Amino acid sequence: MRVLISALLLVALTGCTHVRSTQDVSLSGEGTWLVLPLTNRTATPQAGLRAAAIVESVLFRHGVQAVDAYPDSDNDGVLFEASSPGSRDKMKQWVSTRNGNYVVSGVVHEWRYKTGVDGEPAVGVMLEIRELPSGNIVYSGTGSRAGWARDSLSETGQKVIDKLLKPVID
Repeated sequence: MRVLISALLLVALTGCTHVRSTQDVSLSGEGTWLVLPLTNRTATPQAGLRAAAIVESVLFRHGVQAVDAYPDSDNDGVLFEASSPGSRDKMKQWVSTRNGNYVVSGVVHEWRYKTGVDGEPAVGVMLEIRELPSGNIVYSGTGSRAGWARDSLSETGQKVIDKLLKPVID
């Protein structure tokens, strides 16, 4: 019986999303939210751009009325997008030309399929939200998840990002 209970507990914990974030943050879905590409700290090309696209979708789903995403207009830094000083300067300039209430940025730490028989997807993301025009950080959270063998990488990323943003928007 103990073996069965231990096995069930192990199965239940394996697919969990782990999140650490600032507490008691409630931001309005009204106004404009700006979304920047997430800095890609992985070996997976365009992981930051993929995660940013998921952030846009999750914001809309949770009631944000207007989302303005940084334009993907050139191929600078395809492998490590948003990580060079030049990229960061361009993004700061773009934010300064917009009339936004919040800007979402962050880092993708892991975005891959694990090696092995099952090849489970693994995602690690840090998001921060700054209030504009002050630029003060009003939310910061980190989440990670290892999905099941039949889960897709984007599905696993969506679960992590959803878990990070859901409690933030009122």
